[in-house]
Amino acid sequence: MEKEYIIKEFEDLLNLLRERPDYLEKLRMLILTKELLELPIKFEEFRSEVNKRFDESDRRFEEFKSEVNERFDEVDRKFEEFRSEVNKRFEEIDKRFEEVDRRLESLEKGQEEIKQRQDRMEEILKSHEKSIQELKGWQLEHKVFLNICSYLGRHIGLRKCKIKEKSELFDELDKYVEEKIISEEEEEDVSELDLIISGILKNTKEEVYVAIEISYKIGDYDIERVIRRREILQKVYKRKVIPILIGKEISN
Repeated sequence: MEKEYIIKEFEDLLNLLRERPDYLEKLRMLILTKELLELPIKFEEFRSEVNKRFDESDRRFEEFKSEVNERFDEVDRKFEEFRSEVNKRFEEIDKRFEEVDRRLESLEKGQEEIKQRQDRMEEILKSHEKSIQELKGWQLEHKVFLNICSYLGRHIGLRKCKIKEKSELFDELDKYVEEKIISEEEEEDVSELDLIISGILKNTKEEVYVAIEISYKIGDYDIERVIRRREILQKVYKRKVIPILIGKEISN
């Protein structure tokens, strides 16, 4: 793949021309006319002719000198024209580079505006995604709340299923904090459980509690959290607590 060049300053152009002599030649052909390009060759031919005439005869020296002077006058004139033309072309090049710089500056501003818009769009999308996740989570919690006893009955054989009210839970936890069975931090942690279910296992007739966490997208943190809260409830109720994590997706 051909190397790409980015030109922001005049020094970048010079570096490019040093690396790519073919570009330099094309630039020279663009700036200089054919006549001016051939002028150095003609000048050398002229100098050779002058030297030969000097060798031919002293007799023609004055005539030769006059002719040489005329030729040099012409050369000087053409050289001045050449220099003027070159200066003019370089002025045009400078103007073009100034225009390129202005366009690059405008492009950079445009890119910055696009980036700012993209950032705003990403923030909006993240906000929408968060709202959607919250809505999905709420829908899942509502569905679980309506069907949890039926689910626990089918899958773990739980009978006499009863959902513990939050107000009842808070009263119980306050009592256990006062008795120093659990700390205030543990009380705050376990009170955030989505559901606490009490019931009796069909096979063993054992009275148990079920600690349920509901998260639409399940991650390692959710697993650690439900296990930690299960352990706190076991200290409180002195009975077996079954941890259950309910979700729709598993996060990477």
